[in-house]
Amino acid sequence: MDDVTIRISHVSKSFGKLKVLDDLNFEIKKGERILIFGPTGIGKTTILKMIAGILKADGGSVEVKGTVGYVFQEPRLLPWKTAVENINLVLSDRKKAMEWLEKIGLKGFENHYPNSLSGGMKQKVALARALAIEPQILLLDEPLSGLDFKARDEILSLLDKILSANRSTVVYVTHNMKEVSNFTDKVLVLPYSKKQFNLSVKKA
Repeated sequence: MDDVTIRISHVSKSFGKLKVLDDLNFEIKKGERILIFGPTGIGKTTILKMIAGILKADGGSVEVKGTVGYVFQEPRLLPWKTAVENINLVLSDRKKAMEWLEKIGLKGFENHYPNSLSGGMKQKVALARALAIEPQILLLDEPLSGLDFKARDEILSLLDKILSANRSTVVYVTHNMKEVSNFTDKVLVLPYSKKQFNLSVKKA
């Protein structure tokens, strides 16, 4: 795959009688940050799940080169585990989990349970859990929805700093293009018409 990290070739996907993706083709190179933008139900999250291996394509191929971290729209933290324990689920190394809490600005909150953290704090823990495995590819499925502007800017700034250091490939899904226009390199626009489902690429 050379410097291509993700290659989607002639991919189709249906759920029952509903065809969501039809002959989808695109490539993402190492270190690129791609925003996938389009209306609800067009298949944005489906694409992320296929890259992560959660879903399989009905036709075509999905080639992925590198370890994958996935951050969902909801933090999905285990409520009976503390912040550091939630990160440690993917590490089995409490010292490193503590280091990641410090990196995301939550030093001192390691023993707090999710129900005592704000929405922004919980999303930071979820991000730290995904980043702790040092993924070559980071998938972000509307991780900032529901957060205020200050929390969004803070999290994006942290992500930019961390991801720039290791040149991770990023695939970011959102309904709000302005939210991450300065964070991503390219925009993959999913068309409103499913009759001609070709992914266009243009600079953000």
